[in-house]
Amino acid sequence: MAETKGWKARSIFHFVLPCTNVEASMAFYGLFGFEMIKDNRNVVWPDFVGENFNMISGAQGKAVQLILPHDDELQTRIDLIEWIKPRWSNHYRELPAEANIPRVMALLTENIAVAAASLEAQGLTPTRPLRPPDDRIGVQGVVCYEDPDGHIVELIEYFPGQLGSRTDELETRTR
Repeated sequence: MAETKGWKARSIFHFVLPCTNVEASMAFYGLFGFEMIKDNRNVVWPDFVGENFNMISGAQGKAVQLILPHDDELQTRIDLIEWIKPRWSNHYRELPAEANIPRVMALLTENIAVAAASLEAQGLTPTRPLRPPDDRIGVQGVVCYEDPDGHIVELIEYFPGQLGSRTDELETRTR
């Protein structure tokens, strides 16, 4: 592990999730409890923003920042950005399953069975039915939903006192 001297990263502050329609994506993530805390849909960004992201100078997007309102101020935020210059599309979405590499966001969830039933009652369809409790890996349940652009939101609940899947007893590959 690289040593940092005199500085440290405190937390992940936000990550950018590209979308093709920021309003549709806001509505989708609202079903999971996210709320908008910053509206940058009408901001004209300085040229350096695109340059910082290895994009064209003057790249532009309609953006909103979302947060789960019940967590602390340093929690991870989502910046949904509908890139309008240049336009973005998820090219993986058109590929067959064996070539598709999705972006996945996992949300640590309480009462996963209730969450899944609620989301499905609101019209969301899971990629697969709610996975039942699994003592081997320590998961109370897991279920995934696809957002309007093909990104996956994974809801996962672990057994009490466990944070992360148990993998020590799973089969391993040789290099």
